[in-house]
Amino acid sequence: MAFSGGLLASLVGTTYFLAGEVISLVVGVCGTALYFATFKPQLVSKKRKSSEFVKTGIPGFDSTLSVGLKKNSSVVVSGPPGSGKTTFGLQFIYSGAKEFDENGVYISLSQSIDEIKNDCKAFGWDIDELISKGKILMIDLRPFKIKDEVVGRDDSLYRGEQIPFEHLTKFILNSIKKIKAKRIVIDSISILGMQYSDKFYMRQGLQGMIQSLENFEVTSLLISEFLESEKVPPEWFVTSGIIQLDNQIINNEMKRTIKIIKLRGIEHSEQVHSLELGSNGLYVYED
Repeated sequence: MAFSGGLLASLVGTTYFLAGEVISLVVGVCGTALYFATFKPQLVSKKRKSSEFVKTGIPGFDSTLSVGLKKNSSVVVSGPPGSGKTTFGLQFIYSGAKEFDENGVYISLSQSIDEIKNDCKAFGWDIDELISKGKILMIDLRPFKIKDEVVGRDDSLYRGEQIPFEHLTKFILNSIKKIKAKRIVIDSISILGMQYSDKFYMRQGLQGMIQSLENFEVTSLLISEFLESEKVPPEWFVTSGIIQLDNQIINNEMKRTIKIIKLRGIEHSEQVHSLELGSNGLYVYED
């Protein structure tokens, strides 16, 4: 029996429970083939508590803009260079491990781990201690240099060949499993999208990844480079939330701002708020 590509694509993110012993998760599709990842049953729950919220740990955000993020949701943090996106993601991971006892995975596709650690230390964050305790896992994927489950840094990457989304998804899920993470940041999803000239495949692969992350009961932030003059990126359509950061010139000074475009199922501010990058990280003001 032949199945259409649309039908197969709709199965991405589907979870199957087999004999109560293992779980199979559809992580990708290529042509008429489905790709599965298999895990122990205790790692994934059949029921998700969608009514619970996750505090970002960013002062002013949870009290001024929102009650927090919906647990197990995926949210895009978007904006131009220098608007504070990476710091937002790092603060989300750091605060989760430090204040809320939620382990986190930070995946960098643009900076080295040493650079990221130095940024954290500049804010006075004891990131090395949390890493040594297994509370935070930082992974350097510039560009996708994992040998086994993800295509590495070799000639195939530069011949324009696409890196299968299912390989990256499986690697990410295994990383979550390794430290029992509840939070994950991918910085940035825009770099991942550069390998796909066809936005349909980018959107399909990203949707499968997001559904897999939600089934794994983690709250995800996807960092996205975006200028208002550009077309809306695919990740905006497949996530449950969009947080927009920006740089604006006010009285001849550059000011950072933050606004929530959408947070599905959560009442939130629709105003533009000032965002300060201070000595301890980001702070949101009630304007």
